[in-house]
Amino acid sequence: MENGKEKTRRYINPLTDFGFKKVFGDEEIMREFLNDLIEPESPIVQVTFIDKEMQPETKYERGVIYDMRCRLSSGEEIIVEMQNRGQDYFTDRINYYLARAIATQGERGDSEWKFNLHPVYGVFFMNFHRDEKHPKQISHFAIAETETHQRFSDKMQFWLIELPDFKKMKEKNCKSFKDYWLYIITHMETMKTQIPFQEQKPIFHKLENIADMAALTPEERDFYQISLDSFRTNMAVMEHERNEGRAEGRAKGLEEGRAEGRAEGRAEGRAEGRAEGLAEGRAEGLAEGEKAKAFAIAVNLKQMGLHIDAIIQATGLDASEIEALL
Repeated sequence: MENGKEKTRRYINPLTDFGFKKVFGDEEIMREFLNDLIEPESPIVQVTFIDKEMQPETKYERGVIYDMRCRLSSGEEIIVEMQNRGQDYFTDRINYYLARAIATQGERGDSEWKFNLHPVYGVFFMNFHRDEKHPKQISHFAIAETETHQRFSDKMQFWLIELPDFKKMKEKNCKSFKDYWLYIITHMETMKTQIPFQEQKPIFHKLENIADMAALTPEERDFYQISLDSFRTNMAVMEHERNEGRAEGRAKGLEEGRAEGRAEGRAEGRAEGRAEGLAEGRAEGLAEGEKAKAFAIAVNLKQMGLHIDAIIQATGLDASEIEALL
């Protein structure tokens, strides 16, 4: 405390490469997070990191995709990944990574190996919505029978965590441990006071100390700044691409709308013209028919010697029309 007030804090951004590995590179924090997210039947008691510094598969992935791999004491392997931009074949890549991790279990030179697989799980943070039309905060996928939804195998499962909606969440709206974690992850960089929910989960006190900018060494600060610059650049590129997509969509939609409008206008004009012509023709035909009938009646009445005023009243014709009749 300083002058009776808590010291203003500043935290690293855990969505950056450096921040992600700094936070989740702590075994205790990773264990607590996985327990709260996966909710296993038996709590995870130990996490061992396999490789904290895996190199990206492609040039595209550098700076936008980074992961950490760990193994539980019970043998399960877990890939925890942060992806800051969408890409084509996103779900195919997830399947490939998990399938490759499973396949390598049979490549360890054990001649007695009989396909006794350890489960492989994937936890994928996404700084975007997988489906903009149907966003979902957390999705859990597993292999199951389509009708009964009965689990077929527990050897491959993955969780997709879509972060954009958690960025809109208010602290007071957090109800579960999952909410606590994801609120903190998406808001940490802008927090100025202590990280919340420490009474509910004491591990957040350790997280606060690890993520505190003041606790970084000068070398770590340099690495973090490079990572932060890369993150911001990629976010700016993604926003630019999104805006370009919106602009192209609006232009294309406007042109298609105009073309459809012109086509519909012409079609409607033809249809309305036909309808109006038919209606007018019917009306004119009916009027002419009524007129002819009136003339025939007038001729008969005139031949009968009726006074002209009586004929006018009976037929609706005027005097000149009646006088012109034979």
